[in-house]
Amino acid sequence: MPRISRRLATAAVACAALATVGAGALILTRAHGSSACTGSGTAMMGASPIDLDEIAFIEPMGLMIGAHVTPIDHGYVYIKGARENPPRQVAVKAPLQGVITSVGRTIRQGPSGDYDDYALTIEATCAFRVRFSNLVKFAGGLQDQLGELQPGQQTTANYDVAEGELIGYTGLPTAYGIDVWVENDDLTLTGFVNPEQYARAESQKPHMADLFDYTSEPLKSQLLALDMREASPRWGKIDYDIDGALVGSWFRQGSGGYSGLQQGHEGYWDGHLSVVYDGNDPGWIVISIGNYQGHPQQFAAIGNTPDPAGVSLATGLVKYQLGQIVTYRGDTGEVWDTMSYIPHIRTRAGAAVIATVLMQMTGPRQLTVEIFPGRTAANVAGFDSAALLYER
Repeated sequence: MPRISRRLATAAVACAALATVGAGALILTRAHGSSACTGSGTAMMGASPIDLDEIAFIEPMGLMIGAHVTPIDHGYVYIKGARENPPRQVAVKAPLQGVITSVGRTIRQGPSGDYDDYALTIEATCAFRVRFSNLVKFAGGLQDQLGELQPGQQTTANYDVAEGELIGYTGLPTAYGIDVWVENDDLTLTGFVNPEQYARAESQKPHMADLFDYTSEPLKSQLLALDMREASPRWGKIDYDIDGALVGSWFRQGSGGYSGLQQGHEGYWDGHLSVVYDGNDPGWIVISIGNYQGHPQQFAAIGNTPDPAGVSLATGLVKYQLGQIVTYRGDTGEVWDTMSYIPHIRTRAGAAVIATVLMQMTGPRQLTVEIFPGRTAANVAGFDSAALLYER
């Protein structure tokens, strides 16, 4: 069975777009406090953004899904109401006290219908903020103050919000839950060898924080019980680069780096490549390609070797056979339906070889890559004229 349902793939394309287009360009890219923020340092979250009995499951940041070719810098809280017949929307609440500053509404057209998304930023201090997207509407005092936002409108609310206060609703037809970013400007991730690659489109990326590190008990333990990832860190990891090694994210030479030649607009992911580990199960190698036969796609490495962290310039040519990503329950082997919580989630590669990819580091930050769809490693001798150069 495919690992990724239509639900997840659609949500991934939508939130990838939100990071760079329309309202999201304001809401999701700022990595510094606004003029309305106060104070310094961090804050603790004491309220669940979705009532605990409404949460189906939580997925961490670091997944790679569809157009999210590099590890995703936010996590997901999925709701039970989206699976009901008829679907039911649920309340979204402020997890901590602060100021709701940036708000926006983004409408995009897609193959499965229009996508109408509301997003907001809660600044607890000038250095620490939480962001939500995939709301179907705002609510409560925030809605009273804002009135109705027009499609594509982005504005500043400067609305004082209390911990646990109703701020909106999520659910179908917009989404199956909310996307959650946690940012700490005083924290800088060390696993990006060239963080400037992200500056034009998503300057917040090197400052992503672990939600659970800033959640008070007993809520922390209650949310962890719904988190699919068992490995530490439980909120996931996005920064895998090791200078001089294959592991991490790369960008095709001439493709404009992370933001793409059109600086973050549709298709900006075309030149992306990640050779990292599965977001839910970091024990398995995943190869995520921005353009595989015209589309972004993710694969599991058949055989789960060689470990990209050990591949360097001295290693020479390496081959990975690419298989379908299969996600399952580790203690029973039951394949995950992508719709409900399961414990002991694990990843493996399907048996069928979909393609073989050749990779060879030609410099500490330079990589030659060629993909051979439909061919096994035994039937691929070396690079030809279609090989591409990647860098970071």
